[in-house]
Amino acid sequence: MNADSLDWKDPPASDIVSRVVNNAQNGSIILFHNAATNTPEALPGVIEGLKAEGFSFLPVSELIYKDNYTMDHTGRQICDTPAAQGSAE
Repeated sequence: MNADSLDWKDPPASDIVSRVVNNAQNGSIILFHNAATNTPEALPGVIEGLKAEGFSFLPVSELIYKDNYTMDHTGRQICDTPAAQGSAE
């Protein structure tokens, strides 16, 4: 996780925004916690800051291969057919 917000430590919203925007990279999955105190206040700044840097957003569900793949107990996606193996790696 290269863009961990560390929001569970309850830093000020401005610190969360700075940490996430400064550490986000292409392909980052940003970690937030649903019970963190200042995350709701920080989210608009995070979204605006990342958009200003040219980032876009999509749900994790769009990152998961669906056709010809299964997921093992570790969350790793396994190709079910030899023809699809080259397209996912």
